[in-house]
Amino acid sequence: MPLQLPSILEKFQEKVDTTLNHTIRIKPSAQAPIYLWQSKIGGKPYWPKGMNYPKSKTGEWLFFLAQLNFAEIPALKGFPTRGILQFFIAADGMYGLDFDRPQVQDNFRVIYHAEVIEDSVLLESDFAFLPHFDQDTPLPQHASFALNFSQEEEWLGPPDYQFDQVYPEAFLANFGEEQEEIMDFFYELGSKASGHKLGGYAFFTQCDPRDPAVPMQLLFQMDSDNDINTMWGDMGIANFFIRPEDLQALRFDRVLYNWDCA
Repeated sequence: MPLQLPSILEKFQEKVDTTLNHTIRIKPSAQAPIYLWQSKIGGKPYWPKGMNYPKSKTGEWLFFLAQLNFAEIPALKGFPTRGILQFFIAADGMYGLDFDRPQVQDNFRVIYHAEVIEDSVLLESDFAFLPHFDQDTPLPQHASFALNFSQEEEWLGPPDYQFDQVYPEAFLANFGEEQEEIMDFFYELGSKASGHKLGGYAFFTQCDPRDPAVPMQLLFQMDSDNDINTMWGDMGIANFFIRPEDLQALRFDRVLYNWDCA
């Protein structure tokens, strides 16, 4: 079904429709995950025995944030259909983010396991070697939530950097005094990009950190969420971006990590 537009925008229905995108909405469950290889936020990660657990550049253990098992997730164009993708961050005041080098994985890590071992005997289950992360993490150390997934449609809104490319000032100026109404509509579209998700359009509390000259798409987004006691700074949100060609090649070493808050 086409997106319902304000009457003044109806003649631009085709233009708006070209921004249709798909995302996988992630809804944490009230129940903890059962298996180590399940998709989850927090808790114990999937980790094959004998594999070196990720550390920061200063040798400190990284905090496990989330993992996505693509075998459990509806198919999304351009994304894997198998394997587990994991996200780790440093437990520091910036949650591992380096604003000057957001693509250098010194204090965060994105790890992809192409082959999934569904045998607990072969997986690490004792993480007693990790420190007690009692602060500087966006969720409590021992909190763990299984995840549910659904595919949804989205349309472009600000502050995504692509908005200015699709709807430049010259286009918006055509609406004269009704430009404010048009922008209210687009901002409402943009607000729907918030939440936990895989792919689709990103949401920001401040501004888009991507360079328009280097196109990157949203890989994973994790929002502040009172239901699971998750908080990025002051009601902020975290994003992980990837070049489309890197996603196609299952190359996750150049992911751009960012979070911002109000």
